[in-house]
Amino acid sequence: MKKIFLTTTIIIAIIATVGGFFVNYKNLNQSEKNSVISTNEKIEENIYHTEYQTSYSLDLKNLDEMYDNHEFIAIIQVDKLNSATTYREKTDEYIKPYTSGEAKVLKVLKGNFESSRISFLRLGGIVSFDDYTKSLYPEAREKIIESLGSESYTYVEEKSKNDIEIENSKTYLVYMNRNDKFHNKNEYTIEAFEYGLREVKLNTNTKSLNINSNEILIKNNKTNEYESIDKAISKEISKQFVDEIKE
Repeated sequence: MKKIFLTTTIIIAIIATVGGFFVNYKNLNQSEKNSVISTNEKIEENIYHTEYQTSYSLDLKNLDEMYDNHEFIAIIQVDKLNSATTYREKTDEYIKPYTSGEAKVLKVLKGNFESSRISFLRLGGIVSFDDYTKSLYPEAREKIIESLGSESYTYVEEKSKNDIEIENSKTYLVYMNRNDKFHNKNEYTIEAFEYGLREVKLNTNTKSLNINSNEILIKNNKTNEYESIDKAISKEISKQFVDEIKE
């Protein structure tokens, strides 16, 4: 089967409210345009790839706004990733593809967590074609099948443009929110795409996070370079981080 990498442009206005990050396709006004952009040799030939662009209600580049609009900020270590899905059992509905998992909270930077072990959700992932189409209106479902012609796809990989993948066993700085109506107990949504999930690099000799701030680096997902923690988080958190270390 021929490999093909398609992009679907879907402009989504996301209101930055607690738990408002996940959306149901059936509630979207969609403007779709498919075009071939490239092939990716790492992607299996039976996967249909879609990317969407979003309009956010806050400036994700602004560290103070990121702080103000996220109830939970922490450094976590991911130790389990589940298969992506579009079905949300808590609310009994099909939503955009998301990946769930479990993590250990290594350092709390904002918010009160019930325990050091948490569950999380994050938009994006690879789901079965059938699972993906269940989240669409019948009209949109028919349009996608029609646009693919005679090609047959087993899976769909969807993510936001320029977003990064979350990986098992890695340590991240995360910005999260939650809503009791949408989330299970001690479960949180990692938000803000590549701005809300940033890889953490620790000094190799470090045994814990009770370290000097110059021994921890945060990856910039735009430049792919690691930078000091004071450039990655708001001044309020940075000051708190330093103060905690001095105690």
